[in-house]
Amino acid sequence: MKGVTMFLKNWVFLFALAIAASVGTQNLAQETEPLRTIVVIGEAQISATPDKAVITLGARHVAKSAADALGETSKTVAAILSRMEKMGVERANMQTSSLTLNPVWRQGKRYDDDGSVLNPIGFEASNSVTVTLLDLATLGEALDQVARDGANSFSSFRFGLIDPEPIRDRARAAAVADARRKAELYALAAGLKLGEVLLITEEMGGSGGGFPPPVMEMAARSSSVPIARGEITRRSSVKVVFSIAP
Repeated sequence: MKGVTMFLKNWVFLFALAIAASVGTQNLAQETEPLRTIVVIGEAQISATPDKAVITLGARHVAKSAADALGETSKTVAAILSRMEKMGVERANMQTSSLTLNPVWRQGKRYDDDGSVLNPIGFEASNSVTVTLLDLATLGEALDQVARDGANSFSSFRFGLIDPEPIRDRARAAAVADARRKAELYALAAGLKLGEVLLITEEMGGSGGGFPPPVMEMAARSSSVPIARGEITRRSSVKVVFSIAP
């Protein structure tokens, strides 16, 4: 009788162990089962009319002495800054961006044929300021006036937005909507049901805008420089992972 009891106990123990192992195997299979997902890239671009312009302009002069070259550029840049202030540009929106002074050598040679150092035939000074214009209605007139004040160097020009965040946010929202549209299309085509969003990753962004370079030539031919604003474009791209509903 004692042997039978021991046998039954061992059998019950082995049976329970087998059930536990079976349940554990099922749970492991469920845990390791790959998550079914649909991964798409959503893209969008939104355009808006620019409401500011950032210009880098200034003066470049050559003179026999360094002091004269620097003095001429300083006088011209002072006139440019004064003109901008008269047109309503705040001092906070004007900043010196570069100031250079370099010797000028005859035929570009710093050394004579015998190796001796040559004296420079003059000096070239350059002074540039970056100005942010918030009133684009006066942009053409401003460029014309500073050219008349002596500005002879225009190195950079770009349009922009005073507050770019609203258009960026619109592009982001449109990119997410585009991602959902694509995911729903794929799910429908595959006979699946789209689930919830598991992950959103912002991929990239961008903008567009520009200005043709020959400003000085146009200023010489016109009482007001013609300006084409065009549009600023903000692009957004997002990677979205959707689950597949059971």
